[in-house]
Amino acid sequence: MMSISILTRYILLLLSFLPFSAFSQAMLGYTDMQGDYYVSDSGRIVHLEHLRVKSSQPAANSIAYISNTGNLVYYSNHEQVKLDITNPTFYKNTDHYLYYSTGGSFSVYNGKERKYLGYIQQYPYAFADSIAAVHDYSGYFYTYVNDLFIELENQPVLKVIAGDNILAYVNHIGQFKAYYQGNKVDLDDYAPITAQAAGSIIAYIDNYQYMKVYYQGSIHELFNLPEINCLSTTSSGDPLLASWCNGPVVTDVQSELPVFQVGDDMVAYIDDMGRFNVFYKGNIVALESQPPKQYTVVDRVLYYTDENDYLKVFCNGELSIVETYTPSRIEADGEVLAYMDLDKRLKAFYLNTSVDVSENIVLDFSLNNTLLMYSEIPNKYKFYSLE
Repeated sequence: MMSISILTRYILLLLSFLPFSAFSQAMLGYTDMQGDYYVSDSGRIVHLEHLRVKSSQPAANSIAYISNTGNLVYYSNHEQVKLDITNPTFYKNTDHYLYYSTGGSFSVYNGKERKYLGYIQQYPYAFADSIAAVHDYSGYFYTYVNDLFIELENQPVLKVIAGDNILAYVNHIGQFKAYYQGNKVDLDDYAPITAQAAGSIIAYIDNYQYMKVYYQGSIHELFNLPEINCLSTTSSGDPLLASWCNGPVVTDVQSELPVFQVGDDMVAYIDDMGRFNVFYKGNIVALESQPPKQYTVVDRVLYYTDENDYLKVFCNGELSIVETYTPSRIEADGEVLAYMDLDKRLKAFYLNTSVDVSENIVLDFSLNNTLLMYSEIPNKYKFYSLE
């Protein structure tokens, strides 16, 4: 392990500016009628397994899956890697790392080598696209980011939340802290009521019911909640987290609309006056004068249905009306929204432009970054790349 240093911060800052285009094209896999498993890799269809896989998880430049025999397999850079891990209790494939657990222990594969991270059965842990937070056997709390181990606390923490490249946690005496780009930050002397994190951002409701956002080194206070409606109030068992909301904080129990949702560099929220806004890269953008019927934030996409049932998308700082109705099924990833139109044809919204993906009615579809996979007849698949 190593402590936070000037050199570490410099390395993390440089790595944080690596472009997303460094990844190869996104992948998606499917199983045919015979049970064979295939993956679309840069426009080629590659056969990986002769027997039906148990599960799979695509990411920006890889696919991880559990084979029919229970083995964890990683496919990336046109290469299939069998990790000699059988029946993992958990695995999570992300754009940077593959995380997995066996026997209560947490490990990571970075595409080249496997590393042991820590013990996860007893203490809180979290993992995201390019950052993990775990404890060792002695209860020391540390992060693993850009292949570096960095110690954050010498005692077990009470709560930890991870965004793509950022951590928020409550330490052993109830203080609320963050870790981002090599810096450990004090957010509050008391644990918040709830918190969420995504790429480069943390949103939380503090102990005094103020909605706040930590972004780019600054804490922004948005508004004060007149009351807290929590959908899940199960006690954590620790008095320092007595007020922690284990479920979403909602505008009211009947509508179950969340007060806020977090995405990369943004927080969509309904304020104390019922207005629908988004905090985006340090600025507040007014979207609607009243709450939407529903809204969802995924990565860099915010989509919602307004009072007229119009489907709207906020992405890259721009608000667009995508459809004048609400599609029956919508998926989002990265900067892409994919959905079935009224005729059940597949469409996408990308770079503020609508794209007709299928000419015919689709039965099902999947989205991974800018790659779409869909079927027009059972067990037959087509692929469409938006790039």
